[in-house]
Amino acid sequence: MNRTKKTLLYSMTVLVIVFAFVWDYYIKQWLEVNPGREESVVRVDQFVLYPLIVTLVALSIFQLFRKKK
Repeated sequence: MNRTKKTLLYSMTVLVIVFAFVWDYYIKQWLEVNPGREESVVRVDQFVLYPLIVTLVALSIFQLFRKKK
């Protein structure tokens, strides 16, 4: 994998992780504004966001420790 692709992979990983923290912060604020609805809110976004984060981190770690031929 060339240097440009690795840089793009690492930057996407960092960007998605930062986005996840910001997104979670705003969701928590929204839940505080709507009291009594925490039980009825289903966080479907977590089924998309967390597997994406795990996949990107795993790919980044794999690229960091991969032996070059």
